[in-house]
Amino acid sequence: MKKVKKEVKLRHYVITRIIVPFVRFFVKRSYKLKMKHYKALKKKGPFVILGNHTINIDPIIMGLHFPFHVYFIATEQIFNLGFLSSLLKYIVNPIRKSKSVSDMETIRKTKRIVEQGGSIGIFPEGNTTYSGQTAMIQPATVKLIKLLKIPVIILNMKGLYLSYPRWSIYRKKGRSHSFIKKIITPQMYLNWSDEYLYEVLKSELHVDAFADQAESKILYRGKKIAHGLEKLIFMDLKTNQPFVTYTKDNQLLSKDSDFKLTYLPTGNVVDEDGVESTLIEMEKKVKIAYFNYYKQVVEDKLFEEDVELNESLSDRKVKLGTYRLTLYKTHLLLENQDKSFVLSYDEITNIVMQGKYQIIVYAKDTTYILKLDRYSSIYKYVLTFQYYQYIQLGGLSIDDNYINFGI
Repeated sequence: MKKVKKEVKLRHYVITRIIVPFVRFFVKRSYKLKMKHYKALKKKGPFVILGNHTINIDPIIMGLHFPFHVYFIATEQIFNLGFLSSLLKYIVNPIRKSKSVSDMETIRKTKRIVEQGGSIGIFPEGNTTYSGQTAMIQPATVKLIKLLKIPVIILNMKGLYLSYPRWSIYRKKGRSHSFIKKIITPQMYLNWSDEYLYEVLKSELHVDAFADQAESKILYRGKKIAHGLEKLIFMDLKTNQPFVTYTKDNQLLSKDSDFKLTYLPTGNVVDEDGVESTLIEMEKKVKIAYFNYYKQVVEDKLFEEDVELNESLSDRKVKLGTYRLTLYKTHLLLENQDKSFVLSYDEITNIVMQGKYQIIVYAKDTTYILKLDRYSSIYKYVLTFQYYQYIQLGGLSIDDNYINFGI
């Protein structure tokens, strides 16, 4: 009989419990975070814990709520960091979810952990929000929940986005809050259709940072609070020209016109006519404006910049050096003094954002990680690739389905 691999180990609990007080102090102080430690759940698990994804340290914050170790389903990029990856695997044993590992391998490890009494942490969006509201959650989450047949904890994190938006260069000072919103038992959800469970998860995980701020009235202040906003709002919405915006102190300006937005401590922006908008509303305008520009512009070349190029392998990253990256309507061109190569969108399976400054390009046989300047928009690459695919399939407008684009 084949021996079952032991996934849940005492050291995961012991080491993280030693670290937790120091991490909790740092997180609560840095983000003025109000949170509860749910001691009563100690022997009630295992659980599937779902949370809305706002900032990079969300998994740490999720883990701080519970008196047991949480095993997270994590992106492949934490597995190719060399010694750090080995350390993370030893201490926390994350579950790899990537294109280099099949879904079945991810599911098998998840099941082993649950069968050994471990709880699973998932951020079903798969990416931190860019505009401040919960993005589309992955439908596969429903299948996994029904397969595991254990209680589901829904965690909401509020205020963290406005403290440190994904586009932002600098953190802002303001209060945040994290709490259990709902617990759904198997007795409840196993009687529901997949479609209904999906709608429940979507509803319970939905967080709108701006609606919450309007209710709480909490302000998020700091120096240069608009810096980085050009990564989200990369269009001059007066001239409909892309890649011409820049930030100064609390303002977004344009090199192409007198287009100007002032970023407020509420997280909203106000234009020169006094019209106030949320970043959710601004993201919609940017998506539609850029789609129309992309569709109508004759020139194939859109933008160019220098990037740090890495090849992503299953266990490490290989540094390939500095390249000039040119964004075209139909492909990417990477070139330096020694080499140049084209990545056609027809041969790319996906382009996704990684953290604040990187994109991951999943080419036919190779995965590349491209690190951009911290003020450069990683969003433009994702949208360009998605628009190309959409138009190839006959798409003519995104006015009514803009929400399906981006992250």
